[in-house]
Amino acid sequence: METLIIMSVIAMFLSALFWAMVSGNKQRRKALSGLVAPLGFDVLSKFDEESADHFHQHKPMMGLMMNVKAVCVADSGSIRIVVMEYHVSKGFYRQYFLGINRSISAPEIVIKRRTPSTKSVWTASWGDVLFQLDFSDDPEFDAKFIVRGDPEQTRAFLNSNRRKSLCEVSDAPDCFSVCGKSVLLEFPNRIDGSTFERHVGQCLALTTLMMD
Repeated sequence: METLIIMSVIAMFLSALFWAMVSGNKQRRKALSGLVAPLGFDVLSKFDEESADHFHQHKPMMGLMMNVKAVCVADSGSIRIVVMEYHVSKGFYRQYFLGINRSISAPEIVIKRRTPSTKSVWTASWGDVLFQLDFSDDPEFDAKFIVRGDPEQTRAFLNSNRRKSLCEVSDAPDCFSVCGKSVLLEFPNRIDGSTFERHVGQCLALTTLMMD
C-alpha cells in the first residue's frame, strides 16, 4: 500500500512538471512570435521531418528533443532558415540557426574562426574522425580559419573561390558546420531581439556562400 502511494505521488509530480513545461513552452513561443514575425518567421513547437534530418546530419551536442522550446521557420527565396531554441539545463540555453538549400552538396566540414584563444587541435566527436586540414598554401585563409573534415573531399569543396569568399566575410561566426545541403550555426543563450537579425544574416550569408 505504501509503495502504491509513493508511486502515485511520483506520477502526480511528473504529470504536474510535464504540464508546467508544456505551458511554459507555449508562452515562450507566443513571446517569440512577436519578436520574429516581422522578419517573416513562423513559430512552431518542433522541427518538421525534413529540417530535423538536415539538423541531425551536423551531429549537434544536445540531449532530449523535448527540451526544444520553439522552432522558427522562414523562407528566403530558395533558402530555408530554421532557428531552434534549446533548453540545456536550468538557466542555460542554446540557439541553432540552420540554413538549407538544395544546391549545396557538401561533405561534413567544421570551420572555426582563428583567434588568439582558438585551440589549434580538436578532438573528434561522437566517434567520427574529422582531420584538421593544412591550408598553408593559402596564407590568408589559414590565418583566419581552422578547418576539420575529410582532407580530399573538404579541399575539393573549399576551393580557392570559396576560401576567398570566406576571407571576405566581415561578420563570420566563431564556428559553423556545413554538411549535405545545409549550414549550421550555434550560439549560446536564448533567442534575443538584440542579436536575432544579425544571426539570421550570418546564416543567410554563409548558406549563400556554400551554394553551388
